Amino acid sequence: LLDSEDKSLESAVVKVINPDEQCDGSLELQASSSSLVVKEILQEAPELITQQLAYLLRGSILFKCMSLEPERIAAQQEKVLSILEEKFPDLPPREEIISVLQENQFSPPSISIEEVMLKDLKELSDGEIKVAISTVYMTLEVRENL
Repeated sequence: LLDSEDKSLESAVVKVINPDEQCDGSLELQASSSSLVVKEILQEAPELITQQLAYLLRGSILFKCMSLEPERIAAQQEKVLSILEEKFPDLPPREEIISVLQENQFSPPSISIEEVMLKDLKELSDGEIKVAISTVYMTLEVRENL
């Protein structure tokens, strides 16, 4: 369900992909949302995947995988990455993307605290009272300086 301010977009939603519903209960790592989206597009409309979209989706998958050992990447994620790399051989090497992602993961944010708080904002309301909850990830060093 979309928030009230997004209700006008409801007719544009064609499918909801929930990674939790895709998990088969095995011990294999859960696939990333991006790999599930790529898998769906490849099945339904592979012509929609351009090199630019492949670059974006591949980066998102690699971001989720970058802290894992290569042998721990879920088979589905590996399959999707391989398909994108075969379809677009000019994509930068995985190691290069992971290196850039790691360099920027802990660099100081160039966005305001308000933008960080709004990024993952969840709102609950009983009609009278409205509660907003947001998750902010930071290193202990950053937290101590606040």
